[in-house]
Amino acid sequence: MQTLPCAHSQQCRLARPQTHQRLLFKLPGQHARPAAHLMPQQVHRTRKSCITRAAEDGVEGLELGLAPAKPRSPVGQMVTYYLKMEPHLFKDALDEQFRRLKDEKDEAEKLAKQQQEEQKEKQAQDKGKASSGEVVLYQRMQEVRSSEQRATVEDLMYASVLEKFMNLKVEMMPRMDSIVENQTNLKTLTEGIHSKEALELVREHVLGVMGPASMAYSNTMIKMAKLQAAQVYAASIMFGYFVRRVDKRFQLERQLGLRDDEQKDAVARLERMFNTEDEEQQDRPATPSSSSSPSTSGASQSSAGQSSGGSQGEGAGLGQGKKKESPLRKYIESFDQATLADMTRQVSQEGAALVDVQTTALFGNLRELQSQMQTAVGQDATSIEDLMQKVQDAVARDAVESLNITVGTQRRAVLEAIAFGTFLRDVESYVDGEYQLLTPAPSSSSKGGPGRGPPRPPLTGV
Repeated sequence: MQTLPCAHSQQCRLARPQTHQRLLFKLPGQHARPAAHLMPQQVHRTRKSCITRAAEDGVEGLELGLAPAKPRSPVGQMVTYYLKMEPHLFKDALDEQFRRLKDEKDEAEKLAKQQQEEQKEKQAQDKGKASSGEVVLYQRMQEVRSSEQRATVEDLMYASVLEKFMNLKVEMMPRMDSIVENQTNLKTLTEGIHSKEALELVREHVLGVMGPASMAYSNTMIKMAKLQAAQVYAASIMFGYFVRRVDKRFQLERQLGLRDDEQKDAVARLERMFNTEDEEQQDRPATPSSSSSPSTSGASQSSAGQSSGGSQGEGAGLGQGKKKESPLRKYIESFDQATLADMTRQVSQEGAALVDVQTTALFGNLRELQSQMQTAVGQDATSIEDLMQKVQDAVARDAVESLNITVGTQRRAVLEAIAFGTFLRDVESYVDGEYQLLTPAPSSSSKGGPGRGPPRPPLTGV
């Protein structure tokens, strides 16, 4: 335990953050006991902000509050330790590791360029008889180094996503093996994350993926295949990722004044109001000039009526506007095929990997679940209705792994998945903009990318 940081005083931790970072960086590499194996009393001394919870529930409860997935790299273990035990140092440690990876990547690219030039010179001198074994060995070393760096970047990005949940004081779902209940305020997973325009699409998505169950009581029990739950969760992550990308673009165009639809709506409301006033003035009967007093009274009443009518007309127009299609949905529907395909694809391979990491951590091996379902259902389904009936029969006779959960738990899981995708896109944008460490995902074709079929807006469910 000599490598653990000094935690006897707050002043010591704040005075020497660099020393703590160096000591903690040695922790995973020396195979010392990780934070998850500390006794509650040691957690009591290390993180004073979580004394009560650590003493009552143990560190296992604290881990479930974050996420069931585990880091794969030593650096990932280090930053996860910071996030749990020293959250005030997490951001500095995270940025330091990103900078280190950026420096290593730049140095590796420079070295690779030098190696290529040397190989060309050697081949020219040896008249093309240079051994290909050295080239293959060097390429293999580069592949291993790149794979290790990608794993580290993924762990750092995953920890960044978890930090955003922690900042919201939202506990993430544990592994979905039994009935799981969570008292998290759902408003935190909606209004605390999404814009007003995006919330309308989130509401539609939740209703779409839950179907009739969305109208049931929260404590109503439902049984569904694990594979179905995993597919809904993964689709909801991608939905949140997509909505964040589109909403960022929509809000930027609005701030720059590039969105003229709202200006057109305002002009239309003013025109309706003025047309109403003109019609009332034309329909008003003429009054005799000799009866000045009644004329004045009628004019004042007519003026009051015009004012009231104009106000009602504008209010009616605004009320109708609320019932209209959401601005963000209209914005999405204005995309052409190429733009829609580009917006629905994932930007980086690291982001795609984290979707699989989170889904697998919650529901288990997806390939095994798919194999179970194929064995139980078979290949002779003649229609979608027939296929869904076979799936229901397989769940009823326990031929596949299933979940018994409440409607409230399913709703909570869908909202968490949407938030995860939203945060993943934010972290991805930050890492790519500040450090350029991401590996671009394969560009999608006109059919929406490999294995995804024709592109469509993921706004009506899975």
